[in-house]
Amino acid sequence: MDVRCLSLQRDSLYSTVRHVRISPPADILELKSYYITSFMDCDSINGVVAYNYRLHSLDLIDIADKGISSIALQKEGPDGIPGRISGICPVSKDSIWLYDGIAMYLVDGMGHVQDKVTLHDRENVIIETNYAMCTARFFYHKEHGSLLYLTARDSFAIEEYDVRNKCIINKYPLSCSLVNPAGEQVYGDMYHPNVNFADEKILYNYPYESSIYVLDMDSGERSVITAESAFTSNMANKCKSNGYAVWERHRIENVHFFDVMYLPGSQLFVRLHQSGVVFDARQSILSVLDGKSLYMSVFDKEFHAMGELKLEDRRYSLFTGWCALANSLLLFNDNSLSDSMDYDRLSVDIVTPAFTPFD
Repeated sequence: MDVRCLSLQRDSLYSTVRHVRISPPADILELKSYYITSFMDCDSINGVVAYNYRLHSLDLIDIADKGISSIALQKEGPDGIPGRISGICPVSKDSIWLYDGIAMYLVDGMGHVQDKVTLHDRENVIIETNYAMCTARFFYHKEHGSLLYLTARDSFAIEEYDVRNKCIINKYPLSCSLVNPAGEQVYGDMYHPNVNFADEKILYNYPYESSIYVLDMDSGERSVITAESAFTSNMANKCKSNGYAVWERHRIENVHFFDVMYLPGSQLFVRLHQSGVVFDARQSILSVLDGKSLYMSVFDKEFHAMGELKLEDRRYSLFTGWCALANSLLLFNDNSLSDSMDYDRLSVDIVTPAFTPFD
């Protein structure tokens, strides 16, 4: 396994920030932030498809047109998707894969279910977007006609499921964390790996440490990038005991590294992570969480570190309220400590990495 230690060169990186306000039609009750999202760049839509958990619908947020349309999902009947959506993978506007913890569903632009895949041993399937636990996405491989997703049986692995033949055709075991080679559950809620996919590569990392792990599905080559932050601790403290109160305090006080996201237009990778914070019992949990700082690390297509930025405090939703676009990162302006909330429209920032060459 190739292990590379990379220091972040902050002086070369800056970002441009474009503020966008989106006015929805009167018949759409949008959220102020969405925690389950996916990039969609097809069928004249350049933006985000997001799950509206209040209405059990998909909201299509068009960045260029500054508009929102919605696809209603059904709970029952032939088009029924009974569970809350935990993962989205759009292929086109009329082909969007969804997962609700029960099955995979292929829906069209009207919300009609075109295909349904019930995975074996679904209690071991991990497709999740949870700010305290992990962000484990799934992926539809067009050329293979397959679905790829994280499983946790004896160990963590990515399974590839052939949709047409309804069988598992590949399994890709994931490496344990460098700082936790035995895979012990000693970091509270941060046990499962974050998972994402890009260009035949499986990208994964553990929320409690800074390293990034890359598995090439074609060659089988594995590499580890010890992508340390210059701003924060690069490893969470171990959780001293079990129990809800102890685990809750642990997730508040410690750093949390999120999944690695690909920007296909610029061929860059970005990773967000949150700082730790001193627990203050005099404040509400929401105030403590919304007071944490958010950082963005940027890497080129070969995972050479391009730099790291601290994003503006008390502005963004820290509950996975972001989505990778073609060249930028979209973040929802939704923070309980903000003094500039826009309650009439959906408010987002488009953050685009940019670079100043070294002398």
